[in-house]
Amino acid sequence: MKRTGFTLIEMMVVLVIVSITVAVVSVNFGVLDRRNTNNELERLQRVLQFAAERAAVRGTLIQVEFLPASYRFSQLDTGNKWQLLFAPRELAEHAWQAGLSAQRLVVTDRVAEPGNLRITFSAEAPAFQLYVLTPDGLRTLSGNSAGEITLEAADTRS
Repeated sequence: MKRTGFTLIEMMVVLVIVSITVAVVSVNFGVLDRRNTNNELERLQRVLQFAAERAAVRGTLIQVEFLPASYRFSQLDTGNKWQLLFAPRELAEHAWQAGLSAQRLVVTDRVAEPGNLRITFSAEAPAFQLYVLTPDGLRTLSGNSAGEITLEAADTRS
């Protein structure tokens, strides 16, 4: 009598191959998530730098407001009212990537109230530290009065 089917060794070999494949794919997704997070933080750094430069060059006030799901820019109009910016498109409202959110903001040594995380750029940019929660922990965007913005790891002692 001839038996058909798979032996225990053949089944184990298949399970090992499938396990290795799943492990490699899941590691690659983690690398992609970190890369996307870094890209999003670098985008925020560039757009904040752009807003600071635009406010200084045009002599106008530009404000960025950090919301739970997005951040957006406004400009003070001639009637002293804040108008949302839609152009240039870099300053249009931008949704946070999943897993990112503004946690805390310190502007010129004053901690902003939760729910009121705003930076106002003028001819001289304010010094600030924006703490952004990422899947890998807190990251800090720091700005100085020259409008230069740097991205660094957060100081967990704060």
